[in-house]
Amino acid sequence: MDVLSKLNIETIEKRAYINGIYTEGTRGNVISKTLSFDGRRFDGIAACDEIDVDKAVVAAKKAFDSGIWNRKTPSERKEILLKLADLMEKHLEDIALLDTFETGRAYINYSRDSLPKAIEAVRYFAEAVDKLYDESIPLRSSDTAVIKRVPLGVVGLITPWNDPMVVTAWKFAPALLMGNTVVLKPAEQSSLSAIYLGKLSKEAGIPDGVFNVIPGYGEVAGRALAMHKDVRGVFFTGSAEIGKKILEYAGKSNMKRVALECGGKGPYIVSDKCSRISEAAEVLAKNMFYNQGQICSAPSRAIVHKSVYDEFMNALKSESEKYVPGYSFDVANEVGCVVSKDQYDKVNGYIELAVDEGATVYRPSSVVEKPEGALCITPVILENVNNNMRIAREEVFGPVLAVIKVDSMEEAIDIANDSEYGLAGAVWTDDVNEAFYLTDRMEAGLVHLNSYGNDDNSSPFGGVKQSGIGKDKSVHAFDKYCDSKTIWMHF
Repeated sequence: MDVLSKLNIETIEKRAYINGIYTEGTRGNVISKTLSFDGRRFDGIAACDEIDVDKAVVAAKKAFDSGIWNRKTPSERKEILLKLADLMEKHLEDIALLDTFETGRAYINYSRDSLPKAIEAVRYFAEAVDKLYDESIPLRSSDTAVIKRVPLGVVGLITPWNDPMVVTAWKFAPALLMGNTVVLKPAEQSSLSAIYLGKLSKEAGIPDGVFNVIPGYGEVAGRALAMHKDVRGVFFTGSAEIGKKILEYAGKSNMKRVALECGGKGPYIVSDKCSRISEAAEVLAKNMFYNQGQICSAPSRAIVHKSVYDEFMNALKSESEKYVPGYSFDVANEVGCVVSKDQYDKVNGYIELAVDEGATVYRPSSVVEKPEGALCITPVILENVNNNMRIAREEVFGPVLAVIKVDSMEEAIDIANDSEYGLAGAVWTDDVNEAFYLTDRMEAGLVHLNSYGNDDNSSPFGGVKQSGIGKDKSVHAFDKYCDSKTIWMHF
């Protein structure tokens, strides 16, 4: 069934949301793009610039200084965020249609997986915030001290296009619940659902100026947000290249708080002591290919012991048939398109480079009907890869899996750690000693044992090395969005 007809394209809101109202960009600049699911042009999303960013920050600062939000109790903020989650659930289909329209990811993936996770995350943080306690030092004879959390003030959130509402929820919910006011800059490839969130926030009861959305290009609006001296923190998910620029902007402006989640090159180790070869192949294929490989934590390097290599590869190639992409708005399809022509060309360029470097290519033979102009890439499995090849070292962000054959688990863990990244990884083994040894040695923020992609909101998510700084999710995320203040008291 084609659900595109449920989306009224003419009435899509494209304006910025500043101080409780939708408004055109000051200079009238717009984002123009070619949609990846059928090649049509789509224009008119406000491309905010420095003037618009300043308007949003001024509104957010005024709201913060007024105390209209940060002086509410945690329980009061909790109730408003829970109402927002209910509204997101009520309008889930609308949000899923907007994200599919703009990114080309399969509608069914948004409606059944991504957006329910985003709503669940908002509810998790809301339910957690009034369970947090401040601290006190042990009493002295005439002195004591309280260590309390205080909000930063105005915070900037810069979010990615590959899973727009999930990552947005991971950031705006704890930021707001800690009492901050927010200026959200969504990726230019996926602005519509964030803009839509503006009106839901007002309906939920979030006061004007507390939550603002400024669509625009990263090099203009994102840079202006990260450089603004009244912004006290910037929280970013995206590439390591841009993450480094965010650090630079923070240092050049006001030493604002920075947290970054910057992608990875996830190692997926399969030991000769693994008996669940078919399951390991099934889990890898799903987590590598379900969103055209456009997942920061995708397990894009399979490191497989030579004694189980053939069995594993046969199973993996069979599993890859399930992830052949098709029409994004057909509810029978679980895999849609890559996000843009630029991304399509980049991924195909990496495939050509891998062949030039000596890799051999396997693609599943299945074909799924899709519109002319759809930018889809059939899963690619690359063999005869070594870890010195660019395809094994650089983040492709597409459905391209590099497979490396190894002689031992010592070689496997050395290869796994020989990377600039350290976001997520996995080890598959039946041997308990080997499991503890390899998971302990793996340099990653999240290590899966005999699994991949299994987690929930209580588990922190974030990387090491050039995969970033700080954690999303879990109660630990609250600490990013506040400072600690010590109040020493003498009686």
